[in-house]
Amino acid sequence: MNLIKTKGALGIRGHIMRYVLIGLLVSEAISQAASSPEEEVALLKLRLNSLKTRYKDLCNQYSDLAANCSAPGLTCSECPPQWFQVGDQCFHIRTDKKDWIDSENNCTASGGHLAILTTREEHEAVEKESRRIGGFYKDYWIGLTDVETEGEWKWVDKSNLTNPFWDSLKSEPDNNQSGGPEGEDCVVVDGHSQTWFDVPCTFLYPRICQMDAIPLK
Repeated sequence: MNLIKTKGALGIRGHIMRYVLIGLLVSEAISQAASSPEEEVALLKLRLNSLKTRYKDLCNQYSDLAANCSAPGLTCSECPPQWFQVGDQCFHIRTDKKDWIDSENNCTASGGHLAILTTREEHEAVEKESRRIGGFYKDYWIGLTDVETEGEWKWVDKSNLTNPFWDSLKSEPDNNQSGGPEGEDCVVVDGHSQTWFDVPCTFLYPRICQMDAIPLK
């Protein structure tokens, strides 16, 4: 088994070195062949497509090898432009403000749904993206609500809440009725502190959309 692992690792390293060398040669060719910005853009597009094909090949080779030597699995997938990837999921922060229902409808129209944040890794990625895009806002709608039964929190896919990230320092969720007698039935994440709080669903916030990553073909 150790011999198989060694041969497999050497094989992948060999492919990587070959692709790096090809990439350097292509870069040099681009710098010499492009005589105008338009031609350079066209050549860079060709190079990006070539790199995507190489990445897909390496990813598939790794997955085949991992299956034979108990190495960690790797999901060979990608996200649409402007979306960021965590595992096999894609996320997108949209900064225009809507209420919770319109936010969910907007995410659905894009082929996804309001974000279902269940891991610390996802919260850390949201924080990183939130700080990257900057702006005045750091609080975003996520796909969690107890609108059907008070205190029974469910995600937009109807699954139950099992790993909460409530802001315990502020005793969230508190169903505060200062915003109206209907209370607070929808959830916002503080993208910087990685914690949640409940607010009225009619309030206006930016949102985080989520969809499955697209398998590389």
